[in-house]
Amino acid sequence: MQCQMSQQTLKMASREEWCADKLSKLLQEDLRISALNEIKEHFESIPASEASRFADGLDLPLVFDCLNDSNLEQVDLACEVLTLCMTNLNIGETTNRYVVPLERALNHPYSGVKIMALKEIQRDISEENCLSELCKRKSLLISVIKCIGDSDLSVAKKAIDITVVVGLSDIGLRTLIMDDISNEMREVMSTNEVSRLRVYEVVVNIAKEAEINLDQIKSTDILTHFLEELNNHDILLKMNVVELLTQLGLSRHGYNYLEQNGVINKLFSMIEDTDDSMTLQYCEPGILKFFGNIAHWKPLELMSKYPKIFDRLFSNLESGELTIVAISLDTLGIIGLTNQGKSALNATGNKMTYALKTIVKLLSSFPTDVKIRALNCLEHLLSVNEQQSNVIQITKKWFNVLCEHPMDVIIRYAKNPFSEIKIAGLGILLGMSYQQWGQEEIRNSPGLTEYLLDRNIETLKECKELKFDIIRALAASTVFDEATIKRFQDFIKEGPFHIEAVTEIAFEGNE
Repeated sequence: MQCQMSQQTLKMASREEWCADKLSKLLQEDLRISALNEIKEHFESIPASEASRFADGLDLPLVFDCLNDSNLEQVDLACEVLTLCMTNLNIGETTNRYVVPLERALNHPYSGVKIMALKEIQRDISEENCLSELCKRKSLLISVIKCIGDSDLSVAKKAIDITVVVGLSDIGLRTLIMDDISNEMREVMSTNEVSRLRVYEVVVNIAKEAEINLDQIKSTDILTHFLEELNNHDILLKMNVVELLTQLGLSRHGYNYLEQNGVINKLFSMIEDTDDSMTLQYCEPGILKFFGNIAHWKPLELMSKYPKIFDRLFSNLESGELTIVAISLDTLGIIGLTNQGKSALNATGNKMTYALKTIVKLLSSFPTDVKIRALNCLEHLLSVNEQQSNVIQITKKWFNVLCEHPMDVIIRYAKNPFSEIKIAGLGILLGMSYQQWGQEEIRNSPGLTEYLLDRNIETLKECKELKFDIIRALAASTVFDEATIKRFQDFIKEGPFHIEAVTEIAFEGNE
């Protein structure tokens, strides 16, 4: 026991001597780089338990001081050493012991130094009590917020992520809305439009998570400024604001806030204003996406309050503007994913019928990427997520109005040699395979059952899985005869990736 204790004492003494030696070298300019390399190599060669003891014994402010140099090799090495040391300390220890050096690092002209410090702060706030400590150290938090306006996007992104995490905690949000902190956010906003958008991104990501968050953020004027940006003459700024509005509007409390402040009406008026062609060109895709996401979870309400948005989507299909056509197809598909969405679209009557005919009529003329989005749209419209008889009647009606021979069109795409198109075509068949009318269409299509059961023609994993899912759905059907159901069941037992043995018959030739 005494021998073991003396060995531990010796190890401790040698560790202290090693640390003292390296720190003394760091004080000498001509030895700094070699000392940093020695520290780095040592940390990389020892186990984590030992590394934590060495990290605890090093005087890190001296390593931080190595950052104050124009020699980028030294600065990069110091960043590596600091990262190795700090990640071997207990979470929260760095922000407790090295607040001033971290703060200096966040104000360093070199991006790599800022990122190093931000990564460590991000690690520390993964624990709630450490996050609370950061909120008490306001000067450090303010330095993080300043980084939101950094010219280097990677620095800004880290700072945004940290600020959002802080704001999603009770104590963090209370800290962010304090005058000194919110004033710093306004200061960042005043730098330029890019920085302003980043601050808006922070507040939206916090506000969308809970109504109480939104209410507290409203006590600052940042959200008010955010909504006023819709009147800005900078088209690209407005386009990005619309993207953020979409995120906020996905929550019920966010949607209500936007509606109460006239934002929904404002967005629709923007795409009705045909005189402002630039705004229309750049902002309409985002606005349509906004309404599509809203309609996905409250379609009937959107239909009753803003029926013209559906008219806009339908008319866009024939606009000839491929970007607008594609986003309109996506939006119709998003709305039509749910049973309520299908009911809302069906309530438009002949308008929806005409839209479906238009999609199929234009399908062959679309470029590949738009064609795939059109097929995905049809898949969403013809599938059901709950077996409700009224909704199944809607999908059956929509299928029948697509064109004179809709099954021929769908099969053509399900057999297409281009994999992405084939996957989209098989997706439509999968949606149909869960509904009796769809099962009957598949049964009555000559050669289709054989095609679905044929394993030899598929090489792609996705296609094999889709065919397997279709067969599994058809196996539960009552529209096929017993022999076919037996084939389906055997296919399912073998799994999606079964490889059929090929029997070879050798013929002896005349010599």
